Amino acid sequence: MTDGEVTEEWTGPRHVVLERIGHAPRCAALLDIWKAARVGNVMAARSALDPIILAKAGLLPFVWVLERDAGGACFYRLIGESIRRNFNMPMRGRYVHEIFDQDMSRLISSRCERILSEAEIMFTSGRVYRDGKAVYYARRLVLPLRDEDGTARFLIGTVDQSEMGRDTNRVDNPRFTNDFVAFVGVESI
Repeated sequence: MTDGEVTEEWTGPRHVVLERIGHAPRCAALLDIWKAARVGNVMAARSALDPIILAKAGLLPFVWVLERDAGGACFYRLIGESIRRNFNMPMRGRYVHEIFDQDMSRLISSRCERILSEAEIMFTSGRVYRDGKAVYYARRLVLPLRDEDGTARFLIGTVDQSEMGRDTNRVDNPRFTNDFVAFVGVESI
């Protein structure tokens, strides 16, 4: 694969996606916390996710929360320190299009919209590039969250990453190349 390629979405059975999530410890932990926070609802409320539980699970440095504004654009409400360091820039309060180039911004925004409008989770895996060189391999899980009125308006995500080379703490102009992209409806989890 070359820098910036994106694969087709996985259309196989749900259990394969859940197995892959299970092999990514942070992703599996976040999914378990999210499921427990649903309390009989299809989707967890943002307010039901306890930061103390996320911290005890070791997730806070690796978690981000996006919010969809009234116009449909997503911005970062919360960004874990490990994620922020990878981008080497402040991200809290910034919109997706302010951080990523136009192509990546469109891709990320369309995936966020799908997760929220279709009530799905997304799991991806693939390399993250800097200057045409793969610097780490990432497995990402993104889950929808509802507001107090029941509207799907927030997304929470985490990443499990494995180093692929030196200087993986800074990624200038990161590009993502996914070798696996899957969406699963929340009602089936």
